This record gives sequence, C-alpha cells and structure tokens, in this order.
Amino acid sequence: MKKILIICAVFASFLALQTSAQTLNRQEVKQKKQELLQQRQSMSSEEIDNYYHQMISRKPKFDYSHLSQEAAKTLTEKSVETKAVAMPEDAIFPIESDEVQAIMMSWIYDTRSVSGAYADPLFDGIGLDENNNLVQTVSVPDVAINSSYAKVFAELANGIQQHAQVWINLWAEEDSTDILNFMQQRGTPLYNYRFFYHPQNAFWFRDFGPMAFYYGEQDSIAFLDFEYYGGRPLDDSIPLKIAEDLGWNNYVTGIEYEGGNILLDGLGTLVTTSAVYTTNQDSYGQVYLDSNSSYGFNYVSKPALTKAQVRDSLVHLLKLNQIKVVPALDYDGGTGHIDLYCDMWEETGFVVAQYPQQMTNLSDPRRVESNLNDSLLTMTDYFGQPYTAVRIPLPAKNNGDWYTSQSQYNNRYTRAYSNHTFVNDAIIQPVFFDTTLSGSSVGDVQGNKAALEVMKKAYPGYKFECIDVRSFDGFGGAIHCITKQIPAENPVRIYHQPVKYYNTTTNPADFVSLNILSQNRSGINEVKLFYRYASQSNFNEITCNSLGDNMFSVDVPLLAGVANDTLLYYIEATSNNGKTITKPMTAPEGFYSMPYGTEVTSQISWDAYDPAYSSIEAINSQDLQGIGQLYPNPANETAHINLNNEKNLYYRVVNLKGQVQMQGKTNGEKLISLDTKKLQSGNYWVIFTDGNLSTSRKLVVAR
Repeated sequence: MKKILIICAVFASFLALQTSAQTLNRQEVKQKKQELLQQRQSMSSEEIDNYYHQMISRKPKFDYSHLSQEAAKTLTEKSVETKAVAMPEDAIFPIESDEVQAIMMSWIYDTRSVSGAYADPLFDGIGLDENNNLVQTVSVPDVAINSSYAKVFAELANGIQQHAQVWINLWAEEDSTDILNFMQQRGTPLYNYRFFYHPQNAFWFRDFGPMAFYYGEQDSIAFLDFEYYGGRPLDDSIPLKIAEDLGWNNYVTGIEYEGGNILLDGLGTLVTTSAVYTTNQDSYGQVYLDSNSSYGFNYVSKPALTKAQVRDSLVHLLKLNQIKVVPALDYDGGTGHIDLYCDMWEETGFVVAQYPQQMTNLSDPRRVESNLNDSLLTMTDYFGQPYTAVRIPLPAKNNGDWYTSQSQYNNRYTRAYSNHTFVNDAIIQPVFFDTTLSGSSVGDVQGNKAALEVMKKAYPGYKFECIDVRSFDGFGGAIHCITKQIPAENPVRIYHQPVKYYNTTTNPADFVSLNILSQNRSGINEVKLFYRYASQSNFNEITCNSLGDNMFSVDVPLLAGVANDTLLYYIEATSNNGKTITKPMTAPEGFYSMPYGTEVTSQISWDAYDPAYSSIEAINSQDLQGIGQLYPNPANETAHINLNNEKNLYYRVVNLKGQVQMQGKTNGEKLISLDTKKLQSGNYWVIFTDGNLSTSRKLVVAR
C-alpha cells in the first residue's frame, strides 16, 4: 500500500452516541434497514418525490451558528494551518474528455433516525434531527421500482458501463445485493462494474470525489483532495478512502473547492468562478465528533484566505499556466459552479449555454455573455491561439415556455444541457422529456430533440446516452454533478493546434501544415492523419513525419482552385507498447473540420437558436516565414532565435510531455532570447503561432 500523503489535521476518534433516546446494536440496525427498505417499496412516487425535495440539497443544511460559545472555545485545539501541498512537479491534470478507465458515482440513499423520523446524515450512523440534535440513523439505498431518482441512478450506471467501467461507492457492503437485484429487475444488469464501500452524506460525487492526475515517468495516477463543505465530513473523506482501496497516493489540501467549479483544458488552463473565493473567506472547516462539546461535535478552525492566496494555491496545486476566475451566477441553485453553463470537449474551445431572446434581459444570461466575451474568449490556448466557443441551447420548461424570472428558474428548474459527463466516445446526457409518459408529464419533446441536434454539431461523433433528469429540478445540478472521471492507465496523449480556416488566395499553397505533439511513457511508434473533403465519403491516410522527441508534422493536401470546401480529419497515435488512440476519441465518426478555399475568410460557427456565420479577419501565413533556428543549441543559460519579421507571434516552450515551461509574445522583435537557466537539462520544443497556423523548433538544454 502506498503512503497516503496528508496535510490537514486528523479528526478525533468517534465517540459513543449517547444523545438518542434509543440506541440500537448492529443486528437491530440491520433489522431497521430491512424495515425501511420494505417501507420504501410501498411509498407512492409522489411520497418519494416529497421526501427528496425535503431532504436533498446541493450544499449542506448544516449551520455553524448552532454550535454554542462553549463549544467554540475549543477551536484553537483543533485549528489547522492551510499550506501548500508538496505536489509532484510533473503533475498533469487531464481534460474530462480524455480517455477514462472508469466513471465514479454513488447511489441515492434514504436516511432516517431509528425512530423513523427524517434525519440528515452527518457521521457514520449518526445524523441531525430537525432540531440539530445528534441521533442514531439507518440509511438504505433507494431501490424502489417507482422512484424516479432510483431510475436516474440505474440508467446512469447502465449508460456508463457500456463505455467504461462504472465504479459505484455504496454506504455499506450489504447494500450491494439490493443494487444488483434492482438493476437485474430493471433489465439492465451490472456487468462492467466495481463496488467500493464507504459511508457518505450525499451523492454529489463531482464535488467531493477524487480529482485524479498523472505524475512521474510511468504516468502513475494519484488524487488531489480538496476540502469539501464543512457539514459533510463523510463525503470529504471519500478521496482518501478510495485512494487507500486502490493503493494510490492522495494529496490533501485545506483549500475548499468543489469539482463542479473546475474546468481544465488538460494543458494547464483553469476556468472557474468567484465562488472559490467566497468558500475560502471564512474560518469554518470540517466538522468532527467531539465529546468535550455539549453538542457532541465541533468544527476545525482554519485561517480565512484572500483571493490572492486562493489563486496562488490553485496555480501551485493544479500546475497552471493560466487561470481565469469569472463572476459566479446568482441563480444557479446556490453553488456558483461553472458546469451549469460551460464545458469543453477539446483543449482549444468552450461549449457554452446560450439563453433565448426571451431571457436576455435577466441578470444571469447577461453575466454568461459577459463572462464569455470579456473573459473566456480573451484568453489564448496552449498554442497561443484565442479560444473559440460553440453555443448550445438552454432547456425550457416542460411545455416549451421560458422562465420569466431568475427566481423561477433557480427555485424550480436549474436545468442545463452542459451538465453532462464524458465517458470515452459517449456523453451521458441530461434531457428533460420522456416519451413513455403521457400528458404534461412527457415534457418538451420537440425542444429537447432540436437541442440534441445542435449538440451533435458541438460534440462531433459522440454517442448520446440520454437520461431524463427532471426529478433533479431545482437542485442545481444533474449528471455531471454526480459523476467523476478516473483517467485511463498508460495514456496516449495527443495535442495539436487545429487550423480553424485557410484562405488559399492569401496563402497560395495546395496543402496545410499541422504540428502534433504526442506522448506515452513508452514513446510513440507512429502518428497518422486521416483526412477527406466534404464531397468525399472515405478517409485518406498519411503517415506523419517524426521530428523526434514526441513531435510530428504533416502536410495535408488541399484541392486546388476550390472556392469553398471543408477539410475533415482526425489523428491516430500508436505507442511503442502497442496502444492506439485517436483524436477526437470519437473518430472516425467524429473529426475536426477546416473550411478552406479562395473565398474562405472565416471559420464556421453557429448560434444555438439561429444558425449563422461569424466573421473573423483572415490570417496571413507569411507571419511564420523567416523563423530561424535556435542558437546555441544545445543551450546552457540562454538561447536565441532570429524571426526576421516584425509580426506579433505567440511562443511556448514545452517539454516532451507537453507541459508548458515558458511562454510569451514576440511583440514585433526580430530576435528573441530564452532564459534557459530556468529549464532542466533535456529536450524541448518551442512552438510559434500567429493565431491560426503554427511551426516548431527543437531546443536542447545541456549543463
């Protein structure tokens, strides 16, 4: 078992529960669970809905003010210092659309006191009653055949297992029989799964689940463990418990952060919202059982953090090249998370929800547009190219009408198509209709199906596994919020700058050149590019030229004299240990598209409600002409390169794993110098781009 690396304090041992009027032994608890399971089977669907709407919340209902001043006096004994975790320097956090070996989820549970009253689970077998007193509890998985919530989790597990292994955390080992029987009864038996057994507080796995990353020469997998909401100590412990089960390292930090507010491009860029600042501005940490407190429990004190401290910590922990913190929405169910309106399937562009004209006067739609145009699209990606954005619709009400106020959307709906989960070649997609129902229960069938057609363009080639999630209305989350990616072993990574469009009059050439960086722990044996034109049905194949050290180049032919055509292509890389991956992962059904021709001056984009073209100024390929070779090469302290033009070029120095070590902009200089003292001895690539085209030069640092 690998050592588990922990920075935060260890909680005190659990005390024996004395606050309940009735304390049951293990056998009696087991009997109570069976009684509760039988009771749930007799509940109507309306009773089940009422229970969950009363008990479920995205954020814990726990209120620190319930702790007395007498209890608060002990805080200094439990205070912890928030400090930077000694993360591996070569840590790589993949984009969510990268290959995965599994998707983690939990199940939805019903928790009651031993007397049968509703209770909010706090510790293992201990919860809070309506008066915030500790009571002994029993929890059972929802396997009621008429529960719309159990239906969502069953369809989720089944959808995942068709494309990767589904890892399901259950609160107790004996619950596995109930889950397996329920899935068998539904006609979707589990066959590609793994169970873990650890008690929880809730099922929002995205927010508290382990955040996996690669590190080391063998691309080992470890977890980064942020602190979760203070009123959910069991959920906060899940990454550590899963790491122990797997024998993986778990790096723990006192920074409070939820996974639904983390959007990474896989290459060192993080997009998040100001909610991460808000959650770290108080001194309230995680709760723990405390026999010295008259309440029976207490909380860990920690220093409030400034925005600069939070930002610096995220840069260090996630190994960021850039971070963009945009204002949080006010009416998204209360979390302020980015995943309620934004995600990305590729490292160079966002997919963002677009609000209908009827809602553009509301505050959150205006904020989304501002966040997109004034923040996200002002950044440059890994290759120095401006990020692009594709828009997808917002889900409407069941009758197709739109929300007339922010509070109506926030309190009753909080629907989003972007709150989905990538699982290799598929997307587990929330929808808001069910044609097997009748009357008004069917939902907005026409609107949802039209939206799915738009999303097929936004996510090329992906298979959509659709789940009706209307039972989650008003909770502020759906599929993405209850799942977590576990990246694949032995990853083959492919990075490239997709050329967005190419004018063959401005650029008189019968080909377009692409640079490809591909990496695997065993090395890359071969990279191929498959291409065709819009008028063709079959792909042609080109073997890319190896430039050495994981860098490849290829010239893709274009048809001469064409006014307006589209080049369609995808990339395939095979490692020396025999693993083959395509980019996009959905190829050949999914592929990159590049408009080209003598009359092409923009990339094709579309509006989620009214398809249209967006105009972008054409780029001249001469911007990259005249770039010389680095000298001295090998370099020790400094390397120089002649540009021989006065164009503004972006450049990035990357290692053989594709990690950015240095970056900048030329600002019209004809000669630039790189401070190689900051680089370790080894081989690197310097990638130059003018915003649409790129070229690369090899750099060796030797001391």
